[in-house]
Amino acid sequence: MPQLETSTLIWIGCLTTGTVLWLVFVAPRLIPMLEMTIHQKTEDAGQKITIIDKITLYMSSILMFVVAFIMLIMFYEVVMRYLFKAPTLWVEELSRWLGGVIFLLAGLYAMQQRAHIRVVIVYDMVSRPVQRIFDLVATGCVVFFCYAAASGYSKNALTKLSTWELYGSAWNPPIPATMKPLIVIACTWMAVQAINNFIMDWSKPKELHDPADDL
Repeated sequence: MPQLETSTLIWIGCLTTGTVLWLVFVAPRLIPMLEMTIHQKTEDAGQKITIIDKITLYMSSILMFVVAFIMLIMFYEVVMRYLFKAPTLWVEELSRWLGGVIFLLAGLYAMQQRAHIRVVIVYDMVSRPVQRIFDLVATGCVVFFCYAAASGYSKNALTKLSTWELYGSAWNPPIPATMKPLIVIACTWMAVQAINNFIMDWSKPKELHDPADDL
C-alpha cells in the first residue's frame, strides 16, 4: 500500500469523522422529511418504510451534506485563487471525488422514491394484476443489470482497494481505491432497493399517474 500524503490523511479523517457525526446527530432528524415520496398523497403520509428504505435514506441525508460541502470548498478555491493568488492542490480533486460519490449514490434515493423516469402510457391502461407483471419484469431487468455490473466489476474493484491505488496527481488522493468498490456497493444496493420496492408496492391499488407530477 503506497504512503499517503499528510494532507490526504487529514482529509480522509475529517470526512470520516464528519460522516459519523452526521449519521448520529443529523440524519435521524432528516429521515421524516426524506421518506416523503415525491408523488406521495396526503392519505399515504404514514406509509410503512422498511429497514432497506431507512438505510437508503440515511445515505441520502449524507449526500445533502456533501453537495453543500462541495459548494463551500469551491467558494474557498475561488477566493484563494483570484483574491490571494494562492490556488490549492486539493479542492478540484476533492470536489470531483465527492461528486462521483453523489453520482453513484443519488440513484439509490431516486429508486427508493420511485422517481426514475417511466413511460406509463401502457402501464396506466392495463389492470393492476398486469401492472404487477410489468413491475416484476422491470425489477428483474434492474436486478440482472446490477448483478452483471457488480459481479463483472468486483475483481477489478478488489484489486484497486487491496493495492490502495492513488490518483497519480500532485495531491494524489485514493480516488480509484475508493470509487471502484463504491460502484460495486451501489449496484448491489440498487438491486436490493429495487426488490424492496417491488415487495412493498405489490399490495398497492392501481393508481393513475398525473403527467403534471413530472413537470
